[in-house]
Amino acid sequence: MNKIKATTNNSPNFGKFIKIKGSAKRIEHFRSKLLEKDGDFMTLATKKESKKPNLYIISKKDFDKFINLTKKIHFFELRTNLEKYMRKKPDTIKIHKAQKQLKNNKFKL
Repeated sequence: MNKIKATTNNSPNFGKFIKIKGSAKRIEHFRSKLLEKDGDFMTLATKKESKKPNLYIISKKDFDKFINLTKKIHFFELRTNLEKYMRKKPDTIKIHKAQKQLKNNKFKL
């Protein structure tokens, strides 16, 4: 009788939480190019008073955390204070570097 060995491979599901800084025009252009790509991620553009806009990209485990937070916190409050509620510092990239990585297919989510 043959014995079957079952092994499980529980690979961790890491998330990405990225903050991209730059001008509003360049961020919108980057966002539209990024949304043309396939993937499981969400983009969220924010702007605080007297500051340049930021684009947040959230994927995988961090996206799940974001969804859970929307059930507890009003969306406007969450959107304007995303870093506070995520309790995680995002990887920060300047817009020109992000555009270059996306153009060369090296932008990882």
